[in-house]
Amino acid sequence: MKRVLLTQEIHADALKLMDGKVDVALSPSPEDEVVREHVAGVAGLVVRTATRLSRETIFAADSLEVIARTGAGVDNVDVAAATERGIPVCHTPEANKTSVAEHTLALILALAKDLPHLDGEVRKGNWQARDFGRAFDLAGKTMGIVGLGRIGREVARLAVSFGMRVLAYYPFVSEWPGGAEVEFAGDLGELFRRAGVVSLHVPLTDETEGLIGAGLLGLLRPSAILINTSRGRVVDESALAEALSAGKLAGAGLDVLASEPLSSDNALCRLPNVILTPHSAALTAECRSRMARDAVRGLLDVLEGRKPRWVVNRDALRARGINV
Repeated sequence: MKRVLLTQEIHADALKLMDGKVDVALSPSPEDEVVREHVAGVAGLVVRTATRLSRETIFAADSLEVIARTGAGVDNVDVAAATERGIPVCHTPEANKTSVAEHTLALILALAKDLPHLDGEVRKGNWQARDFGRAFDLAGKTMGIVGLGRIGREVARLAVSFGMRVLAYYPFVSEWPGGAEVEFAGDLGELFRRAGVVSLHVPLTDETEGLIGAGLLGLLRPSAILINTSRGRVVDESALAEALSAGKLAGAGLDVLASEPLSSDNALCRLPNVILTPHSAALTAECRSRMARDAVRGLLDVLEGRKPRWVVNRDALRARGINV
């Protein structure tokens, strides 16, 4: 029976799918160096966010046939190294769209309705904080969405249901398949100038790293808020902290940071107009199960010679003799 190594624990529903099909082991730690010590003879790897799977580890896995990532983004896997070895990298792009979109709206609503501040004032006995509120309505505001993939499209749908106008920037799409509710910005500058809420939904690539810096942040109006549930390094955090401190935007909601876990000396921790969550947008009970099950299904498909539903390097399937 082939061996599968989990870099972190996964949902029990996914473990049941592997019963009687593969032998499953758990790495003592998700760190790449520790995983590398346990990959000999392993046919499949299931990888979560805490592991940054390196070229060295992929090449040390002498029997490796497939890598399955429980999530949409694969920036923590050296896909080029996997492709060089003919190892398919499966992921789960459909599993988390609802959960991340809902978390995005939760961050937007918490900032728009000034909930962290008002909660703190009530706990201090300051009931009169209600007379000096900074809350605003979403209806009638413009939601700027950077990236219109699965999650971005779901956020757009939810924003429309709140009565918001949606302005999107996504150079690969110029027409909204769902109707006329979405307008497309000609460039990011236009989007940042016009939007009252900006939400980021792009993968981390060489092109998107540091994409949101001082220049774009300086185009926002002081009442605007920025939401990032994509990848932390898409935003220049120093520029964001400076803009927030200077009142150049009203607030930010961040589920992802450039360095995770977040260091307590990060300037963002000291700002009252920032809501921080621990890269947990996709970690609802339902989504944990969906991501793990989809990842395991992809892994088993490859191990059993079938075409997986989602794979980021199709050439590796061809190398394994699987029709694409």
